[in-house]
Amino acid sequence: MRKRLPLTALLLVLSASSGAKDLGTWGNVFEPAEQDMLDFIQHRLKGMEQSGELDRLREEATDRVKKHAVRPAPVEGLSNAVQYRSFAFDPTFTVKETITDMQGNIIARKGDKVNPLDKVPFSQVLYFIDGDDKAQLDWARQQIAGQTNIKVILVNGNIKETSDALDERIFFDQSGVLTRKFGFEHTPARISRDGHVLKVEEIPVTGAKK
Repeated sequence: MRKRLPLTALLLVLSASSGAKDLGTWGNVFEPAEQDMLDFIQHRLKGMEQSGELDRLREEATDRVKKHAVRPAPVEGLSNAVQYRSFAFDPTFTVKETITDMQGNIIARKGDKVNPLDKVPFSQVLYFIDGDDKAQLDWARQQIAGQTNIKVILVNGNIKETSDALDERIFFDQSGVLTRKFGFEHTPARISRDGHVLKVEEIPVTGAKK
């Protein structure tokens, strides 16, 4: 059975074979709406540029990016610790695929249970704090005084201001990835190695354990 060409394709074939002969107008003719929209956008942008509105919008967008860079969205679901709580976090995981080094030597086989603490030295202490809470800032300052193997991680607050206040490089738990992994619900929180597991502590700033 012979396939029929669509009407638009048929017209193109006839036009090409007739030496671009004028076949007249077929049906109603409409201007492309897309072109009208492009003209409108270009005209609008030109007007915004002339009025200075475009520069203002650029500056506002730049300011938003800068503010988010130093003050990311706070980690949701956390509150201040009112009583001391500690629990163990076991980082052991099951290997999904056999892991080898560059020479093909097997590091871990699929199905093996691996505890990173048995493979990699880890003695760093992590402090999770709310940078907008002065009491937590003061507590963190006391905790890190004279210490070198530490890392301060914000769950809320201004990174630069906190860094200046503690005279320490500051990190931020973007989207609460670490908070969810370690499972604490209150701050400040302190995480340190305890043998083959990590010890997670939620510590009230008043009467805190050292």
